[in-house]
Amino acid sequence: MSDGKHGPSPSLRPTSPSTLAVAALVGAAFTLLLVARFYQRAPDLAWYNSVVVLALAALLAWLAWTTRKALRPNKKRLQAAAIDGSDPSPAPGRLDGPEHALQIARFAVLGKAASIAGAAFFGAYLGFTVWLAVQAGRLTAAADDLPPAVLGTVACAVLTAAAVWLEHSCRIPPQDRDDDRPDRP
Repeated sequence: MSDGKHGPSPSLRPTSPSTLAVAALVGAAFTLLLVARFYQRAPDLAWYNSVVVLALAALLAWLAWTTRKALRPNKKRLQAAAIDGSDPSPAPGRLDGPEHALQIARFAVLGKAASIAGAAFFGAYLGFTVWLAVQAGRLTAAADDLPPAVLGTVACAVLTAAAVWLEHSCRIPPQDRDDDRPDRP
């Protein structure tokens, strides 16, 4: 949408499930092709890689929880503040200033990027896990690499879920603006 004066208005659309599915499928296909050809040269899978991904997922989940809490305050907390006469948190969807709005926009971009990357790595780990599961009876190294691959697959799925939650938490709820309506005095 353009009003002719300011150019196109910026927009950031939520990540669609089809985008995540395509990223996962591309990651899985690419990994299956590479691992089938170069497994002998692949480095060993380490469990601590998955721990780092899980820590990142925990950070994104915490950011999602705090962002959601800031944008959609609890009704009980608002009612208790009204009874006590204390200053309640801002109304749902009201931002404290441009810095806060910019922070929410950055979190939304972070959630979008992390969800796509998490889906691609989920697909890569899944492709690796499938190949290892098929070859585990034949190759001892494949059987040894299977548990870290499964852990990596789960960690990337958790990362993707946390990133999608962060992106969803950054949506600003609709506001009731009675003072902006022209039919009201």
